[in-house]
Amino acid sequence: MQSKQLRVSCDQGMMRSLQTRILELLVACVTGIVLHLHNAEAYIPTESPVVSRTTFGDATATFYGGSDASGTQGGSCGYQNPFALGYGVKTAALSNSLLANNMNCGACFEVKCKYYASAYTKKWCYPNSPTIIVTATNQSPPGLNGEHHFDLTEPMFMKIANRIGGRIPIQYRRVRCYKPGGIKFTLTGNPFFNLVLVYNVGGAGNVYGMAIKGSRTDFYTMSRNWGQYWQAFVKLTGQSLTFRVTLGNGKTTTFWNVAPANWQFGQTYAATYNFY
Repeated sequence: MQSKQLRVSCDQGMMRSLQTRILELLVACVTGIVLHLHNAEAYIPTESPVVSRTTFGDATATFYGGSDASGTQGGSCGYQNPFALGYGVKTAALSNSLLANNMNCGACFEVKCKYYASAYTKKWCYPNSPTIIVTATNQSPPGLNGEHHFDLTEPMFMKIANRIGGRIPIQYRRVRCYKPGGIKFTLTGNPFFNLVLVYNVGGAGNVYGMAIKGSRTDFYTMSRNWGQYWQAFVKLTGQSLTFRVTLGNGKTTTFWNVAPANWQFGQTYAATYNFY
């Protein structure tokens, strides 16, 4: 009887040991996967030629938001108040053929009326085809025939055409964004969920990829939440924050120690430099 009890005790001990070993292996495996995922290079999509074009292409334009452009606040890019963020009235809502599900928020375009297109455009467009520079901050419906479309603020529309013209044919091309000061990051969320709005982006202007790093961690790849809000599920409170940003043209820059170790949710932190 004692021998049988001893065998049972040994079998139970071996089972517990085996279970413990399996659990250790599972933990090690999951930890390895997590480390691989947060250190892995994120897939960065390629910018569409209709967006990156530097020669003029055709589109149409209207205007919205009222004479002071106050009605342009909010929108699909997440900028909420373009005036508070420094964009002012020099903005446009783009058809999704150009905005690409908000991936091209922040991109800058040169726009001019297609003066010689018809008798109608000669009537309402201004002679010599003056140009304007606008930043994409919202999404608009496509043109009446499905063409690329810009919904400008009324003040910007009136720089290239008489507002009575209403809907006009235009030409557009991509240009470099020139933004004053450094790129900016507004931090929201909670200790285990970082939600970051990135704006005032120079150069190509449109952010296609981001990573975040605490002063005691490696870089964690961020994913797009919506608009130009980027998210990471990692606790970084009490650490200074560094951001790695990739634009639609593939250019990547690291912005070191943008937020100090005592950063707070709800605050905005600016880098000392930008894309150019």
